Amino acid sequence: MKTIKHYRANTLFDGSVIDKIGKYVAVPEKGFKGFQILVEFKKEKMLIKNWLKAEGFKRFPDRWGRGIYTLGYFRWEGK
Repeated sequence: MKTIKHYRANTLFDGSVIDKIGKYVAVPEKGFKGFQILVEFKKEKMLIKNWLKAEGFKRFPDRWGRGIYTLGYFRWEGK
């Protein structure tokens, strides 16, 4: 069984950022790919079983010039 990592999200995104409808949470690839992820937003939580199963991906340059990073977007289903 894969180890579970915890990720505390600061915000939820409108699905339009990846051409979807609904609320989404963005989880970075670095440090979370290959693990199950327990995402917490405010007092709600949801489990992501596989980072590679994201509904959308976006790549961004790091604002401090350290290269490119990738975010995986998952429909928020917190409880």
